Amino acid sequence: MGERNFRNLEWMILIPALLLILMGLVNLYSVGHVPSELQETFRSDGHSFFIRQLVWSVAGLVLMLFAFFIPFRYFEGTAVISYCVLLVLLLVVLFFEPLKGSSRWIGFGPFRFQPSELMKIALIFILARYLSEKKNDPNRPKVLALAAAVMALPFLLILKQPDLGTALVFPVILFCLLFWRGLNEGLLILFVSPIVSAFLTIYCESAFKRGSYPYPLLIFFVVILYLAYRQRDQILRSALLVLSNLGIMLLIPVLIDLLKPYQQKRILAFLRPESDILGMGWQVFQSKVAIGSGGFFGKGFLHGTQKMYAFIPERHSDFAFSVLSEELGFVGSFVVLLLFTAIIIRGFNLATKVKNRFASLATIGISSYFAFHLIINIGMTIGLAPVTGLPLPFLSYGGSSMLVSCFMIGVLLNFGSNFYEY
Repeated sequence: MGERNFRNLEWMILIPALLLILMGLVNLYSVGHVPSELQETFRSDGHSFFIRQLVWSVAGLVLMLFAFFIPFRYFEGTAVISYCVLLVLLLVVLFFEPLKGSSRWIGFGPFRFQPSELMKIALIFILARYLSEKKNDPNRPKVLALAAAVMALPFLLILKQPDLGTALVFPVILFCLLFWRGLNEGLLILFVSPIVSAFLTIYCESAFKRGSYPYPLLIFFVVILYLAYRQRDQILRSALLVLSNLGIMLLIPVLIDLLKPYQQKRILAFLRPESDILGMGWQVFQSKVAIGSGGFFGKGFLHGTQKMYAFIPERHSDFAFSVLSEELGFVGSFVVLLLFTAIIIRGFNLATKVKNRFASLATIGISSYFAFHLIINIGMTIGLAPVTGLPLPFLSYGGSSMLVSCFMIGVLLNFGSNFYEY
């Protein structure tokens, strides 16, 4: 078994993952480095982050080996119980004392973990198991509704923490699995269009308050009406398309008013960072300065000034990519993007290669997980996505994220080495 597995090993997934783990550790070491002449002014506990992340990385590699060697049918067999256990933990975590304004962690002495991170892989497995059954055609309303409900339960609990960034991962995973399973064009439009409506409404709400007219939203609604007209033979679907988008457009402004002030400021800072540079826009502004100042080759390892003088907030976690870009420049950033792209593309290719439908769907879910985290995290460092706190796998500090990411890589390697099994 071991010989067969290593003969079919997906090196284009394993090697990039190991290099990203190494780059993440090196980057965290740099975050904790403060020149001797500045140590009195700028104190940093970044080396403690490095040591802890080193421990999590070793534990992650062990977990990767475990996920690689275990028969992959165990993933399918334990999907339901894993989902249910983590659902209970997501309920339990709401009763823990909030940390930094949210209840996300369960602690046992010095050890803490986020059930929401573990739920990502549990959701992938349970949806893959459900949709892999031949009778469960996602174009049937009952099947689609049940899949959406399975996603909605953890989504709402995580939103309650509140942790918007992590919550957004769940509908993305569901959409990608439904698309891969064969959801038809009309239902895809019904599924995706309300999300587009939500983002356009948020954008236009801010523009309207500044005196601009919400033309993009009006144009999009005209497009919705046209798409509904094209599906006029499906009266119920056509009506749902119009009503769901119209409902979102009317509901979003009300929901924005119900958000906490800091959440409203984050939305405004994303849409107009220059409106609050010394407040909520500070993170994105300084991140852009750091990335831009890195130039082509960067300022050199340990020599990033934005990092050194602590201008970049959360530089060990949310904005780890900004530190790397400042010190290693465009070249270093490109290498990171290239390594992630290799994992993602190879993952999508693997989904077409494996013979088992559960494995194929789970591979799509895992590849989508890495793609979404990459797009959102790097997008927020350059001002193209809101600051949601979504980590960059392997590079951002965090034990739960590291363990889950390593486990997912092990699962991909497992599927790749046993691709011929039905």
